[in-house]
Amino acid sequence: MADAMDSKSISCDGSRGSSPRPGTNAVASSATTEPEAARFAAALLPVLLHDLNNHTQYLSALNALASAGDAAPDGGAGLARTSREIEDLGWLLGLCAGAGGADWLGERTERRGLTPLVQHVRKALRRLGRDLERSDRDLPDLPARLGWRGARRVGEVLFACGSATTQANESAQPLEWELETHGDALRLACRVEAAGIPELTLLGAWTSLEERPGWICFRIEPKDLA
Repeated sequence: MADAMDSKSISCDGSRGSSPRPGTNAVASSATTEPEAARFAAALLPVLLHDLNNHTQYLSALNALASAGDAAPDGGAGLARTSREIEDLGWLLGLCAGAGGADWLGERTERRGLTPLVQHVRKALRRLGRDLERSDRDLPDLPARLGWRGARRVGEVLFACGSATTQANESAQPLEWELETHGDALRLACRVEAAGIPELTLLGAWTSLEERPGWICFRIEPKDLA
């Protein structure tokens, strides 16, 4: 991609390529992130329900075939795919429920949970006329200690940055972003103007990347999650 992060590791702690600025590196508590969590859930939920409705229609069609004594047209491949996708939707619905205070997921985590999350964040952004750059890329595993709360924070940040109202985003270009694991934490860097993100500090600790003008980096760590 143009102006990608190359093969360099994302640094958010000032050790290389980051420039912390006074007043912008605040760590959000579980209480202060609630407004952003609710905003993200409100954007994601319609997308999830739309997909769930599509799967329900497909299952109803299969039920009609089975009632007539007919076999599935694809030998069951579509049913297997639907089962996997519905499982992903259940995981993402749990993230939305957590935003309202209902801890349905408990300590559950999904090692590959970032992949369906990013795919559906993209769908939510596309409803606003925005997009994510290279949303089909290979993503890192979700660190177990971050759990569903860490996954939701990734979604909150991507959606907030992707929907930011700034001059750089007026042409609605897809959001450039990079995501890496650092031990039990994640580093998420986005090319976006910080001034265009409402309540930026509610998204957690962040820094500007000095060697990448226009990029900001978010640290998502277990200690910062409820």
